[in-house]
Order: sequence, then C-alpha cells, then structure tokens
Amino acid sequence: MAGLAVWVVGGLLAYRMALVVYRVFFHPLRKIPGPKLAAMSTAYQFYYEIIKQGTFIWHLEKLHEIYGPIVRIGPREVHIKDSEYYETIYASSGRRREKDAAIVAQFDIPGSSFSSVSPEIHRMRRSPVEKFFSKGAINRTEQNVQKHLDKLVARLEQAQKAHKVVAMDAGFAAMTSDIIHEYVFGLHTGNLDQEDFNERIRDGVNGLFKLGHLSRFLPWIQPLMATLPRFLMDMLSPYAFALMDQKQFIHDQVVAIQTGQNKGSAGSVMEKLSGPGLPDHFKSARNLSDEGFALVIGGTETTARSLSVGLFHLLNEPRLIHKLREELRAVMPTPTSKPTWNQLEQVPYMMGVVLETFRLATGIASRSPRVAPSEALVYKDYTIPPGHMVSQVNYFVLMDPTIFPDPEVFDPERWTRAAAKGERLDKFLVNFSKGSRICLGMNLAYAEIYLTIATLVRRFELELFETTKENIAFARDFGTPYPDQGNYSLRVLVKGQVSE
Repeated sequence: MAGLAVWVVGGLLAYRMALVVYRVFFHPLRKIPGPKLAAMSTAYQFYYEIIKQGTFIWHLEKLHEIYGPIVRIGPREVHIKDSEYYETIYASSGRRREKDAAIVAQFDIPGSSFSSVSPEIHRMRRSPVEKFFSKGAINRTEQNVQKHLDKLVARLEQAQKAHKVVAMDAGFAAMTSDIIHEYVFGLHTGNLDQEDFNERIRDGVNGLFKLGHLSRFLPWIQPLMATLPRFLMDMLSPYAFALMDQKQFIHDQVVAIQTGQNKGSAGSVMEKLSGPGLPDHFKSARNLSDEGFALVIGGTETTARSLSVGLFHLLNEPRLIHKLREELRAVMPTPTSKPTWNQLEQVPYMMGVVLETFRLATGIASRSPRVAPSEALVYKDYTIPPGHMVSQVNYFVLMDPTIFPDPEVFDPERWTRAAAKGERLDKFLVNFSKGSRICLGMNLAYAEIYLTIATLVRRFELELFETTKENIAFARDFGTPYPDQGNYSLRVLVKGQVSE
C-alpha cells in the first residue's frame, strides 16, 4: 500500500514537472514576454490577488514597465497595455469573442447573460432583457429614478435640520438599490427609509466581489459555502452569508412573480420576462434569478461608487462645484427645478463632470479576458494563437496619460475641450467595456449620475466631513476598486440650501 502511494505521488510530481516544462518551453504562448513563474502556474497571480489582497493590478503595471506592452501573465493568459488595441480585444459582434468558462464561473450565476461563454448564448439571453435598458426605456422610467432621488433629498434636508453627518456612500447605495429593485422586480425595498440607509445591503455586493475574487482560483468555494448551515456560514464569512442571503432573496422574488404572489410586480422587467413569448428554458427560476442577481449587483454598487467619486471631487475643489452650479441654471432656474436627463445632457460642463466621474470611478477593476476561438490576434511582432485569454485592464486605459493628460486630476473641461476640437475621447471611456458585451445597465447609470449630481449641486451647500482622497482611492482590486482599508466612504455635512 505504501509503495502504491509512493508511485501515485511520484506520478503526480512527474506530471507537474512535465507540465511546467511544456508551459515554459513548448506552449504556444512561449514567445510572449513575461516572468517564467507566471507561465508555470496561476499561483503567481494567486500570491498577489489573495495573499497580497488585490494588488496584482499594481504588480501588472510593473511587469509592463519591465517587459513592454504585451506580457504573458498566466499559463494561457496574455495582457496587453495599449489603449488603441482595446477594441480589438473587446470587439463587436463582427469578430467572434468568447468569455472563458473558468473566469465567469467565479460569480456562480451561470444562467445570466453576463456569464454566457459563447456569443450565441449571450445574444439569446441578453436580447429579451436589453430592450428594458435602452435609452428610450430608461427615459420612460425616469420618474422612478426621480422618485427615489426625491427621498434622498428629503433625507439631506432632515440631516441639515438635525445637524447630522450623512454617509453619502451608503445613501447612494440605498438609492441605486431601491431603483433597480423596483424596476426589475416591482419591489419596494425601502433602503432610503432606514436610519442608516440599510448599510448591510452593500455586504451582499462585497460578498460577491470578495468571494468571487477567491473563486477565480478556487471555483468550488461558492458551491461549498452554499451547502453550509447558515449560522456556520455567518461565523466563517459574514460577506459570504450576505451574498447567499441576497441570492436567496432574489430567487424568492422571481418565484413570487412567476406564481402570481407578488401583486406589485406588474410592469416590472422580471414580470415581462416571465410572460408568454419567451422559451421555457429561458424562464426557469434559476436562469431568471441569475439574470436578476446580475442586474441588481451591476445596478447598485458601481453606480453608487461613481456618485461618491464624482461628488467627492466636486466638493474637494469648490471652484468646480461653483462652475457647475452656474452652468446648471440654464436648465434649472431654481434650486428645486427637476430637469430631465435629456435636458442635462445638453449642458456641456455637466456632460464633462459626468464623463470625468465615470473615468475616475473606473467601474469594474479586474481583468475581464476574452478568447478569440478562431482568430489569431496579432499585436506588433507577436501572434496570440486562437483559444487563449487576452485582456486589458480598464484602469490602464482610463488613466493613460497620452490620452488623458494629468490623469489623476478631475478635469471636466478635458471633455469639453476635446468636443470643441472634434476629438472623440469617449472612444477611450471604457468603464462600461466595449463591443457586444458592453454593460447592459449603462443607460440607467448615466441617468442616475446626471440627475443625482445635478440635483445635489443645484440644491445643497455640502461640505466634506472627515473624508479624504484615500477614502475613495483605488488601492486594491476585488472586482471593483477598494481603498487600502475597508470599503470606500464619503461623509458630508449639509451646511445649507442654495437660495436661488
């Protein structure tokens, strides 16, 4: 028996050694520059992502300084740091691109369009949903956004009277969560009505990103956590508990809609998706739950963080907020005016503020690799054979100094200057990605950012409270940007209301 164990261990070691030799010396990616350790195993990434807690992105920046714009960062993954090449990787439907099955598995929402590997499955799943998130559809539901924004305004008025500090990061998350839950499920979650804005709603999102970050290397971790008793899961990982709790909550809402128990769901996205005209396999409770979960996650935290980043920079430089307030008078003659999204888009400086907000907020921070299954991608003197992962981090494009001079500076006028010259800077605004997989909720995010920033700037005199750039900085990558410690935060004092 002992002899058999020796043979098994020896065989496994021999296999691993042979695999390492193959990956370094014979693999199709062997000619791509990069550290040999990265070519040998994903343990190289694991060290920086898990042990060093979300710092691989900064190590990747150093690798490009050493090896140049193209680097092999894994046994079968290449990263290219070249903003002009972004649209080749994240191409439109004319050039076939797939996601990698192992990468999308980390989120454990296999029935969603987001997690679809092939473009055919992605198109089949996305097509019934995307019409609800077109610009026209969001224009028609703008009153829903305004209703929840009015609640946030009321909370700020209460805070002014009570001389209380407002956690705007939590307030924005509560508002975006209430909006997306009502739009998708017809559900009134009431987060804005709670004293602390129900800060726990962010735990489920944090759970997805932080647990998903680990699942990239240990894909069995989420299914395992789901089998644990709830009290044990809560003890081991409150974030994982909140994640599973959120998934179960959404599944219950889907079932309630499908069985007619949710009477308030009439007209909601999920109610329409559950109706006749769509194939049964698309309408399974699991598939619709996965799609609903993806919509809720995508429609809550990234937009809330963008709002926090934008408002911070405006408050941090009073001249910016004063200029914006003056420009807004054209469509908001009084502080209580309620312009439409379309009207706000016509204010050039407002447009610059929104685009600069998205640029510095980053959106998704992690790599989202694409696979060209039948096309060899050529970058300069290098050829990447079909079937290998290629990625480009959004952050590197958004902070490219050759495109955005002084990229760390919040400068809304860079967009108005470019527009006056006929330059298309928006080509490089990649926080929603590009191509056929561009973010489904992009239009809703734009509407929320335009309406919220305009309303707060025109109506209130706000002041930062114990909040510095470090509180909203991108220091660690757990799927979305996180500061060095904890989660991003933005606290303000409501000093008064604008008089005219």
